[in-house]
Order: sequence, then structure tokens, then C-alpha cells
Amino acid sequence: MVRRKNKYPQKGELIIGTVKDINPYSIFVSLDEYPGRIGMIHVSEVARKWVRDIRDWAKKGQKIICLVMGTDESKGHVTLSLKRVSSSQRNRRLQEWKRDEKGEKLLAILAKKNKMSLDEAYEEIGFSIQENFRDMLEAFELALRKGDDFIEERGIPEKWAKKIKDIAEEKIKIKEVKVERIIEVQSYEPNGIDIIKKALKDAEKKFGVNIKYVSAPKYNIYLETKDPKEGEKIIERASEEIAKGVHK
Repeated sequence: MVRRKNKYPQKGELIIGTVKDINPYSIFVSLDEYPGRIGMIHVSEVARKWVRDIRDWAKKGQKIICLVMGTDESKGHVTLSLKRVSSSQRNRRLQEWKRDEKGEKLLAILAKKNKMSLDEAYEEIGFSIQENFRDMLEAFELALRKGDDFIEERGIPEKWAKKIKDIAEEKIKIKEVKVERIIEVQSYEPNGIDIIKKALKDAEKKFGVNIKYVSAPKYNIYLETKDPKEGEKIIERASEEIAKGVHK
């Protein structure tokens, strides 16, 4: 179960919870990422319309996403809201949760290889991953795509960066995606066709891209990559190089 460094969630945080109990005026929720913590949703925070029967809005054992309205650690109280979570926030948080779960599974493998418990792995490196990356899976993905030096720069100690990369190489299969762009290439020189052909061929060789004729003056420049953002940058640089080669 994914867990967090803090003992309690912060106000404004979107939490994943499991409905523990329901009474006519409130819902009690176990906070999945904060073991042993319970939050409460008052009936007035269940829905934006009149709630005739609170059990129409939640079932015992159901996973729900709530907004933290407030936390009183001295009393152990966490107040939550269902109605203040939009559908887009709910969907985004669910996707983050799924990625966190996948990342935790990789962390568990890392812990086992290093003869540690999962709790020890969280203390040693897991919480650091949470602090420095969007979710727990991202550190492993970036280590695979960009190398262990890259995640070191993002705050991962050297001794763990290589180990994270090794786990990523062993367990993650990243699909290649096609990144493409239509560019316009024109030359008004007498030998313009030859100039364009050379510029395109040079770009293909230098940047590892593919270029196909579409219709004058349009060409499709594309490549297959596991890192779409880096692919976009490569295509941008190749496009600029083509323009320089044609207009020099």
C-alpha cells in the first residue's frame, strides 16, 4: 500500500480513501496512504444537491477520492469533502494513484534485492522519490529513458540512482511512439531541388529522423522514440538544420 512521509495529509490535498463506516450524517474513511488515520465527511460535504440518503453516495469498502478540508493532529481529526472534487480531478488523481502503485511495486523489488523491508526502502529512498518526482513510477521511467545521472540531478543519491536504473531496465517495457511534424521547404535557387534533397538527406543522417515527401512544398519529418518530449526536440533541431541548409 502506497504511503506518505507525513503522518497526516495536508489541507487541500486529494486523498485516496476506503469507506469504513456510514451513519445518517457522516461517512468515515480510512486514508489509504496514511495508515491508521481516519477522515470524516459530513453529510453537507457529500454532494452539491440535497442528500436524501447518504448511502446512495457511498458504500462500505468503496474507494473514493476526497479533498482534505482540514487536519487537527492534536485531536487526530481529518475533515474531508466529496462534493468539492471535480470529475477531472478525480480522474487525474486515480491515474496518479495507479502510477504510484506501479512505482511502489518496483520499490519493493529494489528493497528485496538489497535485503531491506519495504518500510526501510521508503525511509531510505521512497520518500525522496515522492518529493522529487510527479509520482513514484516517474523516477524509474526517467532512469530508463535518460540514465541514472539524470535522476541524480533530480535529487536521488548516487548509490540509489544506478540501482533504480537497473530495476527499470529489468521490469519496465516502454513502447515507442511516433513523433512527427509537417514542415515546408522551398528554394528559389536554379538548383533548388538539389539543395532541398541535400538538406533533407543531411538532416536524416545527423538526427536519425525519417523524411517523406507529402506535396510541394510539404514534407513529413518523423521518428520512433520512447521519449516523446526528446523526440519533439530532435525534430525541432532537424527542422532548423534543414532551413539553414536550404537558405544558407
